[in-house]
Amino acid sequence: MELWQLEVFTAVAEEKSFSRAGLRIGRTQPAISSAIKLLEGELGEPLFDRLGKTNRLTEAGELLLDECR
Repeated sequence: MELWQLEVFTAVAEEKSFSRAGLRIGRTQPAISSAIKLLEGELGEPLFDRLGKTNRLTEAGELLLDECR
């Protein structure tokens, strides 16, 4: 797990959108999606419930966001 991955995760969690998080931190939406998938793979847990255009944190995502803050 790298610091940049946690920065991407925090941006997505706060923006509740992969594309808005990308705009916020200057990365493309596919790069944001890849970073989140990589982080989820490393942790072995999904961090977001992807519901159409809305992304809601899972329980694991909530715990990680608390630690990031």
